[in-house]
Amino acid sequence: MSFRKRNIGVQRSPVASSSADALVETNAAPAPTASGIRPSPLTGQPTTSTGAYSLDSLLGGHAGLALGSSLLVEESGTTDFAGALLRYYAAEGIIQSHTVHLVGAGEQWIKDLPGLVGDAEAAEAQKQAKSDEKKMKIAWRYERLGQVDADRGSRGEQPYIDT
Repeated sequence: MSFRKRNIGVQRSPVASSSADALVETNAAPAPTASGIRPSPLTGQPTTSTGAYSLDSLLGGHAGLALGSSLLVEESGTTDFAGALLRYYAAEGIIQSHTVHLVGAGEQWIKDLPGLVGDAEAAEAQKQAKSDEKKMKIAWRYERLGQVDADRGSRGEQPYIDT
């Protein structure tokens, strides 16, 4: 006789029965996870991004903040790093369609939330497309030559840091 694992969860019956060893088979369906929740690479515990990649990488190798945990950021001096991290965390929650509760801050705080990087790039691309559509009126002969060094500023997908 061979035994095969069937991946069926077994639990005790919630109803009191005459036999204390009565077992009930249940199909263990995975609980649906909210968007933006992913398992930790170390422990498999559900984590969510803080909105700052560098902070996510520092949080114990979990690639984010573990659900049900708290993060305290203490500042020295007059910096507002905690406020910036809070804005990033709230913006990440909004992007992932989570409910964000805000207590004690006005509407200006909401307007200061960072936006998606793709939104700014799309707006810049639309502005560039509109300017390209305009024809040169004064130097109509040079219109077919195009712009000199037009691709000098674009670096493709590589990040650009201005120092």
